[in-house]
Amino acid sequence: NGNHWGEAVTLFETTAAGPYFFNFHQQDLGNFTVIGPSGSGKTVVLNFLLAQAQRFKPRTIFFDKDRGAELFIRAIGGRYDRLRPGSPSGLNPLQLPDSPQNQQFLLEWLTLLAGGASSEEADQVRDAIATNFLQPVERRRLRYLVDLFRGGARPKADDLYARLRAWWGDGEHAWLFDNERDLTDLGAQTVGFDMTTVLDHPAVRTPAMLYFFHQVEQRLDGSPAIIVIDEGWKALDDEVFVKRIKDWEKTIRKRNGVVGFATQSAQDALESQIASAIIEQAATQIFMINPKARAEDYINGFGLSRHEFDLVRTLPDTSRCFLIKHGRESVVARLDLSGEADILTVLSGRESTVRIFDELVEKTGPDPANWLHLLIEKAA
Repeated sequence: NGNHWGEAVTLFETTAAGPYFFNFHQQDLGNFTVIGPSGSGKTVVLNFLLAQAQRFKPRTIFFDKDRGAELFIRAIGGRYDRLRPGSPSGLNPLQLPDSPQNQQFLLEWLTLLAGGASSEEADQVRDAIATNFLQPVERRRLRYLVDLFRGGARPKADDLYARLRAWWGDGEHAWLFDNERDLTDLGAQTVGFDMTTVLDHPAVRTPAMLYFFHQVEQRLDGSPAIIVIDEGWKALDDEVFVKRIKDWEKTIRKRNGVVGFATQSAQDALESQIASAIIEQAATQIFMINPKARAEDYINGFGLSRHEFDLVRTLPDTSRCFLIKHGRESVVARLDLSGEADILTVLSGRESTVRIFDELVEKTGPDPANWLHLLIEKAA
């Protein structure tokens, strides 16, 4: 008792057969990281912690990779969307409500899409944003907004209209933001987005994450919130986020939220531009077993002691153990769900299980009451 959100998030067994009461928070700081290679159990542990945290009724927003959290999110009644190039995303920031905060965001967002803007062009963008908010909602789309950048001066090959060409109509990236309706629903209690196909494409990844985080900030109201970013070091590895990640983390902390970052590669994470900001603001770090762990990553980068590092490297894969570092203390905990096949089916997010889900949901619809029991039967 007495933790920032009340009781412990969950209870783990330690290797000494004692109890370990797990919490994200150290005082009011609750950000966490989960690090482990493919097959280490990272997805199971991460989804298990989120499942246990539902006792606090948190708003949960998960930026996912490889659909690892989809079954869990859908099983608890959450909404899950996939960003797929060429398929309309349902995102349209131009349909945000008119407010000073949204006007400023749209200026930053449009400037990013255009690859920058001179002071004169920034004035053009501001005027276009003001005009946008005067239009009926169905006219608030990029394909209509760009017309405001034509005329006046003689068209140039590198003017705003030309630089935004990829983002509307039949442009290469039009699927992302040039949508008839903004279907972004971060107001739901639990939401997931599969970011797999955009993670390696900063041209679309960065403006998408910028919009998502703007929406997240607007919806944090002081009630518990958990924002998880799988491969977050890659998702936010951009100058745009380097400048604001610390401020975002502070804002989310003040509004009773926690941010969780997960990755398969400690080395890749440490090479990210935002690595130091994430590590400094992590109250809890979870390290899955990794026989190939490198001292320069785990000791020099993440600050493990030699003993802690040796545990991560040498614990047997079959032990279902992992190292938890919480503040200055560390403990090896165990999560053994081998006798809980039904739970594992949902939490593990295996590709084969997700394929079964895809087949079922086409017939049953998205309500978990209609597909969950069938999924468990077929995956057994």
